[in-house]
Amino acid sequence: MNVETTMTRTLTIVLPEADWRALRTAEPDAIGWLLERIRERLASPASVPRHFDRPSAATADNWWGDDEY
Repeated sequence: MNVETTMTRTLTIVLPEADWRALRTAEPDAIGWLLERIRERLASPASVPRHFDRPSAATADNWWGDDEY
C-alpha cells in the first residue's frame, strides 16, 4: 500500500473513562478490535443501502463542509 497516495480518515470516539476501561478489559487491543469490526462490516454485503441526507444549514453536525459519505 502506498501511504502517500492512500487517503485516510481519523475517527474520534468520545467515551467516559469507565467505558474505555471496560472496553479495554473485554478487548485489550480495543483499537484493533474496532478496526476489525469496521473491516468485517465493509466486507459483508449490505442488506439495505444506507443514505445520508446532509442538513440544509451549517450545524455542529456538519461543520466540516462537503464530506462525502
